[in-house]
Amino acid sequence: MISQVNGEVSFQDGLCIGAHSHLAGISTFVVSSHEVSIPGWSRHPLGIHRSNHGEFDVHAIVGDERRVEALYLSHSHSYYSEETPDDAERRIYHEGVIAADLCGQHEFGWGQIFCRYETIARRDWIWVVYNPFTNVPLRASSIEMILAAHEPLPTNEDTVT
Repeated sequence: MISQVNGEVSFQDGLCIGAHSHLAGISTFVVSSHEVSIPGWSRHPLGIHRSNHGEFDVHAIVGDERRVEALYLSHSHSYYSEETPDDAERRIYHEGVIAADLCGQHEFGWGQIFCRYETIARRDWIWVVYNPFTNVPLRASSIEMILAAHEPLPTNEDTVT
């Protein structure tokens, strides 16, 4: 589900989000959106998605350039009790996911990962927060599209004789 190499988070239904992915690439999964406390940024619930660790409620935090700056992931299952203080049962499960996928490591070159309890929602979340200057490599198809969009096609005058 969470890659140690680049922080990419992937699900069995094809949703795959990497560091600073553009919102346009995941827009088919966006359920709704609302502003957050950082001007120009917004939170986009993407729905429930199945992974090798079960089903997760997924939210993307998008910056003013419409790129994913952070992901919030919360295990979704009916056995969690709302009376459990600080959603401790879910927190234990989240720590297990971090241990399994990332060997318990919380800091990487691409960003950080940690658990936080959201008091309004009364729910624990795994936060995947991407560093602003991570230099995480883009996927090959994305690189080709960027190169094609920014580089003029060679002409006969460009050839060396």
